[in-house]
Amino acid sequence: MGSEAEVGNAMTEETACEFALQLASSSILPMTLKAAIELELLEIMAKAGEGAQLTAAEIAAQLPTTNPDAPVMLDRMLRLLTCHAVLTASTYTDDDGKGR
Repeated sequence: MGSEAEVGNAMTEETACEFALQLASSSILPMTLKAAIELELLEIMAKAGEGAQLTAAEIAAQLPTTNPDAPVMLDRMLRLLTCHAVLTASTYTDDDGKGR
């Protein structure tokens, strides 16, 4: 069993690591939101109409890019914005029975 000093030191180290992770990731949301605005993602979603369910691939198809990884990259951005309640997401089954 460790002494109180060792336990305190471990907690301090854990707290420091958590703080470092928080600092490192604190710019991710603003940078992602800025990129979404610059790419006009919100406008693309608004044009689809209220209640529209667009996939990342459908949105990426409307962007001026030839990057084949654009849908995957966009999906990551959208998931991050959803996690921070900037957007909402839902799943549904299409006509082919595939979940989206």
